[in-house]
Amino acid sequence: MADPGQGWEQEHALGGLVVPPVLGAEPLGSEDVDRLRRVVSRLVGLDAQHGGRAIAPLAARVFRATTALLAAGRYAPSVERDLLAVTAELGEVAGWLAFDSARFDAARGLNRQALRLARLAGDRGMELFVLGNTALQAHETGRPRAALDAVELMETRPLSPRLRALAGLRRARAAAALGDDRAFAVLARARSDLSDGVHRTDPEWSWWVTDRELAVHEGEVWRAVGEPARAVERYAAAVGATAERYRWARFIGGAFLLDALVGLRDWRDAEHAALALHRLAEHVGSGRAALRIRAAASAARRGGAPSSLDDTLVALVRRTS
Repeated sequence: MADPGQGWEQEHALGGLVVPPVLGAEPLGSEDVDRLRRVVSRLVGLDAQHGGRAIAPLAARVFRATTALLAAGRYAPSVERDLLAVTAELGEVAGWLAFDSARFDAARGLNRQALRLARLAGDRGMELFVLGNTALQAHETGRPRAALDAVELMETRPLSPRLRALAGLRRARAAAALGDDRAFAVLARARSDLSDGVHRTDPEWSWWVTDRELAVHEGEVWRAVGEPARAVERYAAAVGATAERYRWARFIGGAFLLDALVGLRDWRDAEHAALALHRLAEHVGSGRAALRIRAAASAARRGGAPSSLDDTLVALVRRTS
């Protein structure tokens, strides 16, 4: 185990997170791998509560430090595969948090590294996770064909029903963005796959692929095909199905809902959504949500929204910037 005297444990303001240095005094062993798994778990927990903005730089530092340890060969041979796997997972988390912070170039780079490490580790489940994230990030940066490329790579692997549903959601969004009317048939298959419930071959990380996730992406498909009222219905269902403790999910879903409501000029419900986001913004920071909120504020002003909504949105933009 690395020598704590060399600075292995560094306290961070967010929950006392443990961060490794670039190099320890001794080769890493199984205890260090376990410690890195706890770092991953803590980052994921913080993300669910606070979103990516505050912790993305920290996650990237953890990942860089750990990849430096790997590159230097400072680990016991017996832990090589486990160290590769946990470092790939760190890269996935760091890439996700960079994406949620709207640092899209950084997210793409982290995803590429995480994918390479997952393949070196032979971790097919993590490889699929990163490919799914890559597809989503391509959607939200206006690159539906790149999203399809990632989905097609996913589909070269054996997939459990839940992972088939995830791939289907990504494929449906790409189809909608490209004007392919088969998007809804793909969504129907994804819904059917998800209805099969938990399967023994589902990776642990896939717990979040639920009806709530389906509703969000259905909303995005309806929005892409020019049916904002149907999109509002699905976004509202997603927010309503999200437990209070998952503040980030309520925040990002609420931002999507707000933007769609403004598109419909439903000023009353848009103000309710904006006020709910204002309360959550005290705890959550998400660059992706902030982009939707700014878009909603600009559209509301152009659309002649009531002054009370305009004032609320201006304050919300300031709070989330």
